[in-house]
Amino acid sequence: MAKLSDDQQRALAGLLGLGDQSARKSHYPELTARLDELEAERKRYIRLNDELEQRVAARTDELLEANHNLQQQIAQREQIEQDLRDARDAAQAANRSKDKYLAAASHDLLQPLNAARLLIATLRERSLPSVEQVLVERTHQALEGAEDLLTDLLDISRLDQAAVKPDVALYRLDELFAPLVSEFQSVAQAAGLNLRVHTGCYAINTDLRLLTRILRNFLSNACRYTDEGCILLGARKRGDGLRLEVWDTGRGIAEDRLEAIFLEFNQLDVGRAADRKGVGLGLAIVERIAEILGYPIAVRSWPGRGSMFSIEVPLSNEIPLPISQLPAQPTTGNPLPGRRLLVIDNEVSILDSMRALLGQWGCDVVTATDQAGALLALEGRAPELILADYHLDHGVVGCAVVKHLREHFELNIPAVIISADRTDQCRRALRRLEAPLLNKPVKPGKLRAVLSQLLA
Repeated sequence: MAKLSDDQQRALAGLLGLGDQSARKSHYPELTARLDELEAERKRYIRLNDELEQRVAARTDELLEANHNLQQQIAQREQIEQDLRDARDAAQAANRSKDKYLAAASHDLLQPLNAARLLIATLRERSLPSVEQVLVERTHQALEGAEDLLTDLLDISRLDQAAVKPDVALYRLDELFAPLVSEFQSVAQAAGLNLRVHTGCYAINTDLRLLTRILRNFLSNACRYTDEGCILLGARKRGDGLRLEVWDTGRGIAEDRLEAIFLEFNQLDVGRAADRKGVGLGLAIVERIAEILGYPIAVRSWPGRGSMFSIEVPLSNEIPLPISQLPAQPTTGNPLPGRRLLVIDNEVSILDSMRALLGQWGCDVVTATDQAGALLALEGRAPELILADYHLDHGVVGCAVVKHLREHFELNIPAVIISADRTDQCRRALRRLEAPLLNKPVKPGKLRAVLSQLLA
């Protein structure tokens, strides 16, 4: 490197303040102060860095703790979700078990109840002393109450489990109304009421069984809560729909109670306990069926004047040909004299009760517990009609026995299936067999009407 000249060295020393001694002495305090400032700044930066590192370390610890807590919460949530899934699976399993139990229990409970109903019906049609007649009538009412309670409990269970599927078809309105009028005409008369019907030439697309259940409940409540006056079953066209209405002149319902009447186990205050019937499931069942069908229901009421319950159903432009309706049968007498009927049931008590009732109606009754026994008892002569229980022993169903007997005698023998089984599978089997179903406990009036219609 080239050596600086004297002038260059003096210039550099001047720039650095290191020229002569006096210059160096004059610049030393400033340099010292500047160095002290830089040192203080350096220490401040070190302190700030230390503080920053401490804050980072503290924040890191907080994040690690939060992450640990979050992992614990996630684990707890996963455990809770697993517990909920286990509880749900257990509840579903319990519901399935309950359904199986109710199905089995219903059959076992309805069997003796069915036998009792048939025997009581036989006694009711006999001439008995007044005291015994009163006892028979009270027994009949008690059995009806037990039947209604059991039916409602079974229905609400099936509806809650979504085990009911609509079977929609085209029906004339009079085809829907006629059986209801036939059923409730005598009920209304017994209560001192006048049942009126207002219908028209309409057709609807619906599930006849489910819609009939709703209207039957409306009519039953109207008869139950009306002390005097009349009940009207009618229909009004509303746009593309048809509103089916049941009016009564009963006690009415307060406005603040209108929503509550559709709750489970809720009944109107009818005063004395003896006047209350059922467990308050009727309108809860109505609401569930309406939801399944997708039909809106409504209620209007005027306390002290009456109520109106309605349901709106889809109206069809196509109206099928009218069908002949069975006229209402009298409640006493023998409408079926001389008819040869085969009754098949695996319960001997049912066979005895059915033999007594049908025999009192003048029928020639042949009974059997299975297919082989039926062929033996018939002695080669075909019956005019078969009454068969759906569930027989050893997994055999009545439909199969009816089919075999028809093939054996080479005749399309009319048949009626009697069962406590209310499943859609049972109903599909009956449609294939072209046989009506009577649910247990069998109502003698309905039994007689069906027999008369099939043998007409």
